[in-house]
Amino acid sequence: MFNPQYLPKSDVVFTIMFLDKTLCEMTLAAVLDEPVELVDIIAEYKNDLHKAALSSTYFDVKTRTANGRIITLDLQRRYAKERVRNRTIYYACREIADQVVERGKYENLQNVIVTFILTEAPLKHTTENSKIQLRTVDNELYSDLLTIHEINLRHISEQHSLELQTLKSFFEADTAEKYHQFLQQYGESPLGKLLEKKYDSAVRESTLLDTIREDDKFMIRLTDEERLLERQEGKTEGKVENQLLIATNLLRENMPFDFIARVTGLSLSEITSLHATL
Repeated sequence: MFNPQYLPKSDVVFTIMFLDKTLCEMTLAAVLDEPVELVDIIAEYKNDLHKAALSSTYFDVKTRTANGRIITLDLQRRYAKERVRNRTIYYACREIADQVVERGKYENLQNVIVTFILTEAPLKHTTENSKIQLRTVDNELYSDLLTIHEINLRHISEQHSLELQTLKSFFEADTAEKYHQFLQQYGESPLGKLLEKKYDSAVRESTLLDTIREDDKFMIRLTDEERLLERQEGKTEGKVENQLLIATNLLRENMPFDFIARVTGLSLSEITSLHATL
């Protein structure tokens, strides 16, 4: 069932679909090129998909592996290289710094693995699989505490794994014809079948998608470029009243003023004035 309002590459569709433990595991295994066993996010939220979808403020899907590693999965549509990379490092480092260190036992910090599936990133700025770690100038591993993976689907070809080719075809389906082509070519593969099943389930009844899409906690995960695209497609109204409401909620969560400015588009002076009224 193809829904032109909710494309496979839609952020809210991605989040709802990839909260599924098996689908997330299969996708991460393709990106990381290693088996991945995750906790069940939805089960942890007592099977409340809405709460599970909003549980991660900065990433589309944030979860843990069975052995405790913190792992994220994000879909990135627009790609302004320096902005996206700085944002990625910023939030990845927060995932490290937010961990509790008891009695100076830094050796107990859990590894943080951040993964991005890039759907529209320029070819010249990316490779098919970038693995970023902390290394010395002599290319020796300094620490494996943080690893970032980027997969640009535009680089994926027949030389890559079937799973990566399947993901490429699925996220590139922006018309009913392309979605049918995806089903014809990959619909019988294990990953293809699961993608079809979860997409159909997500878009068949769009009430949950509509609700989450309008939620402030979900909206602050979108980049400036994506929010602009949402407005151009008529998916959000972009009214000042809505931005003020989002800013108010973020201020009540004690978020930094510069962060609120980036999220809402409001000026620092507007945010300062709003803060004074709370």
